[in-house]
Amino acid sequence: MLQHVEIIIDTLSHKHVAIVPRGELFIGNDFLDYHFPGHKGGLVKQLQLAAQSLGLSLVGVELNSEKSLTLLSDNVYKELHEYFIAGYVNGPISRLIEKYGFKKAMLSTRNDPSLFSDISTELMKDVENKARLARANGFSAIVLADDIAGKNGLVFSSLYFVDVVLPVYRQIAGAIKAAGLYAFIHSDGDMRKVIDLLIEAGYDCIHPIDAQAGLDLPALQKEFGERITFMGHIDILGWDETRTSNEIDLAEKRAINGGLILGSTGGISMAIPEDKLSLLYPRWKEREYQR
Repeated sequence: MLQHVEIIIDTLSHKHVAIVPRGELFIGNDFLDYHFPGHKGGLVKQLQLAAQSLGLSLVGVELNSEKSLTLLSDNVYKELHEYFIAGYVNGPISRLIEKYGFKKAMLSTRNDPSLFSDISTELMKDVENKARLARANGFSAIVLADDIAGKNGLVFSSLYFVDVVLPVYRQIAGAIKAAGLYAFIHSDGDMRKVIDLLIEAGYDCIHPIDAQAGLDLPALQKEFGERITFMGHIDILGWDETRTSNEIDLAEKRAINGGLILGSTGGISMAIPEDKLSLLYPRWKEREYQR
């Protein structure tokens, strides 16, 4: 059986894989502290135990906080070396909304471009620094986490995306690749109209496949073929057990030749019932039996 990093790389390259790998970008601290209380405060050890218990090959790591920068500087994440580590950094739109609120941020897309420009300049410095440190820690990817879409498409005009946002995305992907890492991008919502542009900008993987926004895995794989890999797909909060089981079975059959890292659409938290979690991650049930 391939090691975790190798199987994710093969998946990204659309090679045949023995099993469709599992991965989670977002694993909540509430989940980690509840299930691994003996290592509370030891984030890296908790992530390692969670990855083992869930059977993950890809593990997401938050890189926005000061704590994460300290851990990067101390090379602590090297303890996760056996996994494909994907560190996520908030993108320019998310930072714009966080700083100014949604209404002012959206208004600025029409009448005050300097707000986006200033944030993007600082973001580029942040990405370049963290990509360098992430590489030294054994990371394999950086994820640009930017919620640019809702259920009805982009939250701003397509023209604004092409003229203003996309050039920044392209620069960020270039900086990530220059550090020797894969470039992932995350956004909730319906991103279908910009997937081609994201591929051209240099992104290797899109997370998640948001079924609530109308995204359909078979249709996406048919349209984009081997040009991009998708991640997520299973809405374990919104789907009942029957649909969850069926979607997992179908996905595993369709993605045996790569192109899909199977996981949840919204991340892992205490909000997810144990029985549903065990459907997506059978190893978790084995762990529960052993407790």
